Amino acid sequence: MKQFLIIPLFLLSIAFAVARPDLTNARPGSTPYDPYHAPVKAVLRQLDGPAPSFATVAALTKQGFAIRYVFDEPYRAQLPAETVKKGSGDCKAKSLWLASRMNDANVRYVIGKAHRTSKISHAWLMWEHKNRWWVLDPTNSPTPIAADSLSPDEYIILYSYDKNGSYRHKGGKARRVADK
Repeated sequence: MKQFLIIPLFLLSIAFAVARPDLTNARPGSTPYDPYHAPVKAVLRQLDGPAPSFATVAALTKQGFAIRYVFDEPYRAQLPAETVKKGSGDCKAKSLWLASRMNDANVRYVIGKAHRTSKISHAWLMWEHKNRWWVLDPTNSPTPIAADSLSPDEYIILYSYDKNGSYRHKGGKARRVADK
């Protein structure tokens, strides 16, 4: 009987390990977006508030989702004040606006693929709340998405950025990248 319980528990642990994003730091490197990320770095370096409540983040994500989507610049994110002034922005702008409103130094600004088969990159936030990671994608979802509920083909992280620097993700691992 114990053997029948071990296999499902093993499979469940593998599924959890795959779904939980690995945002640990490793060796230095660089990302192709670094030359364009002055606005991202400027906003993320200013984040210093206490961790917001889940209800606050959910409300802000819904507000960000309501911002009109307009694709403008392929690599550079517009500053949050510009997003507010224009009343519009692309995935980079909407995510950076959300990060600024959350004011949580632990949020990660992410560039990757919303779906493994996507032909273009996408930007969103990763946020840890009570030991659970959440995808905050104000472009595609008005509500936070539990990272452990995603399939391995959704929200594939290629690069991430936080208050301290840039990270390159490869094979589920993140490599810390020193700022230039």
